[in-house]
Amino acid sequence: MEKICSIGEGRAFYTSMRVFLVVAACGCNHLPVSTAAAATAATAAPREVSVPMLLVPQETMEFAVTFRGMKIATVQTAIGKQGWVEGKRAIIVKSRGKTDGLIALLGDLRWELESTIDLDRGYPLHDHEEAWAELAGEKNHDDDKHDWTEDDDRHDLHSAIGTLRGWHPTPGEEREVRMHLGGGSFGVTIQPAGRARIVDRPALRYDGLANGSHKFSIWVSDDASRVPLAGETETELGTVAVELVDYGALRD
Repeated sequence: MEKICSIGEGRAFYTSMRVFLVVAACGCNHLPVSTAAAATAATAAPREVSVPMLLVPQETMEFAVTFRGMKIATVQTAIGKQGWVEGKRAIIVKSRGKTDGLIALLGDLRWELESTIDLDRGYPLHDHEEAWAELAGEKNHDDDKHDWTEDDDRHDLHSAIGTLRGWHPTPGEEREVRMHLGGGSFGVTIQPAGRARIVDRPALRYDGLANGSHKFSIWVSDDASRVPLAGETETELGTVAVELVDYGALRD
């Protein structure tokens, strides 16, 4: 049996796991999701959104994550119903990921992100990201809560994927966005890179570069739903790939 990685490599791998979640994007199974009632009125007019946000209410997906061809994790996401938060038209998105398969024998990693997204402005209002890691008796917990101001033009993972799904680029067009993830900020560039067939569906491919060094690719369905189908990124230890294994869109 091929050795997955040593304990030393495992620590580096858990750091890489935080990076690949950018690629994993909108996954999910049936997580409980609710939308809060309005609390206060908006204090400023929302800015015009250059790329429409595409988040399907009550949409569910689940992704399998592989490393060097072996399953290592499951990533899930759920999208709630559209509602009003702080006087703004908003929706809540929740994601969670956990180690699975043989890699779980080395330790445990869990990750959760909850975002309240302003649908008119196209950016989050609030998000809360947590990660728990346990390896060789060492435990780590990261907890990051962030509130967006009207002039904050950074995306979190959920809003970035929502704008990617709503983007209909012209050939050769490139987008640059700023991301807030893991308590830090970094730039991402992304551009269309052709068509393919993924998970037995026609797909559009996008190639990107995060923080000037981390290459990744994302495939979304080539239809009106533009469902995230797959993704991959290179780490120092090997290729991490993500593939859709379950999808649902609940209807009232």
